[in-house]
Amino acid sequence: MTTSVPHYRVFGEGETTLFVLHGAYGDGRYFDDFATHMAAEGYRLVVWDCPGYGTSPAVEPATIERFAEAAIAMIRKEATKTSILMGHSMGCLIGPYAVNREPLISGLILSAGSRGFPTRTPEDQKRYLEERLAPIENGMSVREYATPLITHMMASGSSGPLVEKVFDVVLAMKSETFATSIRAISTYDGRPALSDLKVPTLMIAGREDPACTAEGMALMHEMVGDSEFHVVERAGHYAFAEQPGIYRDIILSFLKRRF
Repeated sequence: MTTSVPHYRVFGEGETTLFVLHGAYGDGRYFDDFATHMAAEGYRLVVWDCPGYGTSPAVEPATIERFAEAAIAMIRKEATKTSILMGHSMGCLIGPYAVNREPLISGLILSAGSRGFPTRTPEDQKRYLEERLAPIENGMSVREYATPLITHMMASGSSGPLVEKVFDVVLAMKSETFATSIRAISTYDGRPALSDLKVPTLMIAGREDPACTAEGMALMHEMVGDSEFHVVERAGHYAFAEQPGIYRDIILSFLKRRF
């Protein structure tokens, strides 16, 4: 089965490339500021649109495994001397699966992630799906229902142009694309891939993230031998927009120390 290379944008130049995978809500555009700042630090960034997002061709079946195959195709095309994979939210499920299957990837960064849908309690699973899928199945668009949900996923009082950019990108997305990704997430268990990781891994959680909690990411950290874990205070699910300087500093420190 041939996997098409997804759409992506390249920021900066250098021998170390950071491949950035966004979450189920939105697309790679909400990482523009992060990518621009990291490029100014001498790193090269490749920021994708997951299959089915933006102009990236969809894949069938739309599963986390197939999304990972698309990420690997992109990495094989754009890899440099050192290639690091960074996954945010849904990207935290895609990332470990891809890393374990592609030796070109030297390290991994996981931002606002979880061990997978099956690790949630039955009550939490029900609430998660009802909040995200029920509005779409009842005929609402992401634009119509997502603002309160995204607000809840951020720390209290989060504001500023980067926060506004997250809302702009999320509210512009196609509702069916989001529903497809949530269905993919709901059938995937990320624990086997986490347990198999052998590359240096950085994990970043927002202290006030209700969707992918700091406590849950601490459990992920325990599963990965060569990993470090940082919690960003006064941040929720989108720490790169809520506390951008702190978020970048954590990543820059990891890259400079380990690569």
